[in-house]
Amino acid sequence: MSRRRRVREVMRGQVLTVRPETPFKAITVLLASWGVSGVPVVDDEGRVVGVVSQRDLLERQIRHRLLRVRPRLRRKVEGSRADELMTAPAITVTQDVGVDEAIRRMEVHRVHRLPVLDDDGKLVGIVGRSELLRGFLRSDADLREEVRTEVVKRAMAIDPDTLSVSVHNGVVTVRGQVERTGMIPVIVALIRRLDGVVDVREYLTAEMDDSHLPIEEPVGKGVIEALKRHS
Repeated sequence: MSRRRRVREVMRGQVLTVRPETPFKAITVLLASWGVSGVPVVDDEGRVVGVVSQRDLLERQIRHRLLRVRPRLRRKVEGSRADELMTAPAITVTQDVGVDEAIRRMEVHRVHRLPVLDDDGKLVGIVGRSELLRGFLRSDADLREEVRTEVVKRAMAIDPDTLSVSVHNGVVTVRGQVERTGMIPVIVALIRRLDGVVDVREYLTAEMDDSHLPIEEPVGKGVIEALKRHS
């Protein structure tokens, strides 16, 4: 059964970093030379203490020309080294976080990259939007085959020829009839977990309504376990 990728599978292991004492000019040259928009600031123990970006550098330059500066911005305005210019604390992820959670974190915090940490909190990589979006480049035909084979046939033990599965631009549409109503949300949840799925449109009916049955009844127990294993 396919599953959502983890950050460790898509991150870049080689990371440009700067030290807290790195001067403004050196950071500017580094970003321009490597064509990147920001770098983590790392201490002696390899821990990320912040991130300094083009935005941080530009804000310093713009606000440096203002006649009045709010006290809380004075450190950055007058800063000349990474630990004075950086945004802290850094928004990070651990390497075992799912790609979908990393995307969510980027959107919530409005950042373009996330330093990746190991279990000890040390920097092991970096992941940007381009890496996180690679999964959505899969072909519709590839996705359709995985839905039929891995979800319908293997996880749900349903003959894939009894359901209609189509995919257009990453949107999966599934139609047909299954044995029990309790199987429908599980099918949808498993499809959503496939790498590259943008959305799921479900038009399924059931031969039997099992919504009144207690949760301990053996209705689709194996399927629920499969869902837990691949979440």
